Amino acid sequence: MKSRLIRYALAAMLCGGLTASAQQNVPLVSAHRPATSASPVAEPLVARVNGAGLSQKDLQHEMQNQFPYSEVHKGRVPGQYSAEVRQKALQQIIFDELVHQEAKRRKMGVVAATFDEIMRQAKGRFPSKTEYETYAVQEYGSVRGFENQIRRAILIAMLVDQEITQKARTTDAQVRQFYTANKKRFLKPESVWVQSISLNLPENATPAQRAQARKRAETVLPMARAAGNYEEFGKLAEKYSEDDWRIMMGDHRWLHRGRLPSAVETVAFRLKKGETSEIIETSEAFVIVRVNGKQAPTQIPYSQVSKSLRADLEKARLADLRTQFEQKLRNRYKVEELK
Repeated sequence: MKSRLIRYALAAMLCGGLTASAQQNVPLVSAHRPATSASPVAEPLVARVNGAGLSQKDLQHEMQNQFPYSEVHKGRVPGQYSAEVRQKALQQIIFDELVHQEAKRRKMGVVAATFDEIMRQAKGRFPSKTEYETYAVQEYGSVRGFENQIRRAILIAMLVDQEITQKARTTDAQVRQFYTANKKRFLKPESVWVQSISLNLPENATPAQRAQARKRAETVLPMARAAGNYEEFGKLAEKYSEDDWRIMMGDHRWLHRGRLPSAVETVAFRLKKGETSEIIETSEAFVIVRVNGKQAPTQIPYSQVSKSLRADLEKARLADLRTQFEQKLRNRYKVEELK
């Protein structure tokens, strides 16, 4: 359970702040131990923020948060991921401490009702009061230490919500303005509905093998061109085609440019609906295609993209605001990363 307990409790309570950030996959707030000033008996430190130490244990807790499968690996991060996860975790605990110190500088406080509700949820994750108190002592030195950590995490979440999450909110007018200014990004490309029959070539085919494959294609071509509809062509594909599409009656459904071999694509987009090609030679096969439908480029309506577009814009804004806010804090507070 460890420090994830605080993350869960905060996420449940602060649905307008921390949770919104988490849904955007932007790591804004973590839940590790409070930083402490260095002392002769302190745990090894990995960083200092304005003199407040961040310990190796802080880092280990955050590495477990950053790596979703840490519990499967008995609380450890596999070696191939360790350096990357460590760096992300280190930057996260530094960011959290920067935000915490800024919240204290601004004399921000935790509303009693908010604290009481989060504590109620936190305690509710334990089967008994005794187990809760045992956890608090083991992980934070005392029940008071755990409660102080909850207060710290709330302050961090409050300031992040104020400086990042709320400012990242995007209005309907802003979303529509972006859509209008970037309409080409929301253009559904020209597409064709294609069936195919492929007579495959072996790897590194010899001229004789190519000639044999072409002869098979020439045998199939008159039947394919005589096929009057989807079903008739599809039955030929099931019988004669030598690629995996045969089990789908050769049906590739709707495709836009870039999804077919270039030689096949050129012919397919030139054909009219209902027409069947001549034999098309590629590096891997001799191909016959039938076009069952064509669609010109169409503009995707705003109503279809507004929700996902808003999410994308807010996600990008969250990341930008976090970077800007962190840089502002680093300019104000001294940060030391210790080897």
